[in-house]
Amino acid sequence: MKESETMKARMEVMVKLRPMLRGPEIIAIFIKHGCASYLQRLGLVKGKYKKNDSENTKSAALIAALEELGPTFVKLGQFLSTRGDELPASLINELKKLQKSVTPLAFSAMKPIIDANLGGHSERYFSSIEEVPLGAASIGQVHAAVLKSGEAVALKVRRPNIEKQVKHDIETLQELAKLAERNSHYAREVQVVLLVREFSRSLLTELNFKQEAQAMRTMQDNNHHPKLYIPDVAIKLATADLLIQERIMGEDLNKETLSRLTEDEKEELSTTICEALTMQLFEHGLFHADPHPGNFKLLENNVLAMLDFGNVGQLSESLNELLIDLIIAASNRDATSFTVAMLRLDTTNKINRRAFEKDIDRMMARYLQSDMSNINYGQLIQDILLIARSYTIEIPFEFLQIGQAILKLQDTLLILTPNLSMSVILRKTLPIVVKEQLNVTKMGNKVKSNAHLLYQAARQLPVTINEVLHQLKDGKPVVKMEMNMDDKLLQRIEKLTYMLIFGVGLLAFSILTAGLFVGFSSASGSAAFNNLTFRIMAITALTIVLFFMLLLVWLIRRIRKK
Repeated sequence: MKESETMKARMEVMVKLRPMLRGPEIIAIFIKHGCASYLQRLGLVKGKYKKNDSENTKSAALIAALEELGPTFVKLGQFLSTRGDELPASLINELKKLQKSVTPLAFSAMKPIIDANLGGHSERYFSSIEEVPLGAASIGQVHAAVLKSGEAVALKVRRPNIEKQVKHDIETLQELAKLAERNSHYAREVQVVLLVREFSRSLLTELNFKQEAQAMRTMQDNNHHPKLYIPDVAIKLATADLLIQERIMGEDLNKETLSRLTEDEKEELSTTICEALTMQLFEHGLFHADPHPGNFKLLENNVLAMLDFGNVGQLSESLNELLIDLIIAASNRDATSFTVAMLRLDTTNKINRRAFEKDIDRMMARYLQSDMSNINYGQLIQDILLIARSYTIEIPFEFLQIGQAILKLQDTLLILTPNLSMSVILRKTLPIVVKEQLNVTKMGNKVKSNAHLLYQAARQLPVTINEVLHQLKDGKPVVKMEMNMDDKLLQRIEKLTYMLIFGVGLLAFSILTAGLFVGFSSASGSAAFNNLTFRIMAITALTIVLFFMLLLVWLIRRIRKK
């Protein structure tokens, strides 16, 4: 018992020490490659170190350092290459060159993983497996195989111990990020801790091949675009380490392939990708977040096969509605509506709304008042993120994935149709968004949901009223209010109050006048009409009517002034 407790204590100490051991190694490799300036800016090192003077030399050195540090840091570089709001353009362009393929491991290292995930005997499923991989990446590699049935498949196999290595590196990055935010104003400004958290979430999801297989099957079931094909996947055999899918024999979207296509065919491919992603995003909320050219294969009849579903995004219904609101506000060049929608992203954060709206308005003027064909949509998204970050608005991870997807989409469209504006293609997909807004089923579900919420509120109302009455009875009513109002808002509220008083006064005046008219009509000619008391009451009533008339005149003048 004591031995097991001792071992457990030692393991806990090792877990705590792990980032402390890996951290200095990371810093040493950055310094070795002349990248100390990045660490200094993050507050991780002090002193004088060898510098790389030119931006190109700096970028090349950073890439060399990331590649030496291993798979996690290669992925980090690729992740940062989509974050133009965080890094300069020159560095972004270099990070895009980070190698996506690595030296493959020997088949002898991968075969035990395949066997272990298929009950110990892969020979029961496959008549052959090619030992030389079709491709190798930092997380895994792909081997061609043939099932016993004769069907050609591709095996995506995770590298041995990669999950443990990645998790160790992420722990170290998280500790370094916390240290950076303690030491550096710049690190706090760019929210390094949040950035590492977003990267960790993305990478850990990509590590799990079972999740990828499930996303792939769902997107296959959702797909109804005639020009997009999603390969079949053996969902029952999928594990965190192994994914078996239909092998696609199409052509890569490279210069040689595209040189054989007409301009109309290439434009059709661009439209297919835009329409397919729009459908995924707005019809189902599950979308491919990495639509770069390498993740497509060209099949017969100009059909595109979509590949690699390790990086997918999932939008909730509320985020989907919010995204549509943002798109509509942007298309209408409505900075106020755009601001209101953006502030719904982070309801806990108190910001200067008027200043935020002015910044959004300036951003819209810079992009949306120019020719739509000249808009750089990737840069537009990065600028929105930059404004949001400057006001410490926390953007949902799913929205960051959309931004990354649009950047990758823009690169793909540039290869397919360099002379065709992305805005022209996107305009063709807008009817899909409009159609989704008018979807009868979704509208019906929304009405049901709202009705249920109203029903729940109605059920809770008696309890709430009872609590308030008890507080009033005990003489301890609790009212909590917080209002941030500018002068214009106060003026609008004051005007509304005057109009409300005017309405109530007009109603009272009408009732009183009608009462007097009916009273005088019925009393005239009777004995009571000549009674002194009645005359006094009549004079009083007429005085009140006169007072109301003067009050109404005064209110009308006040409202006009406002």
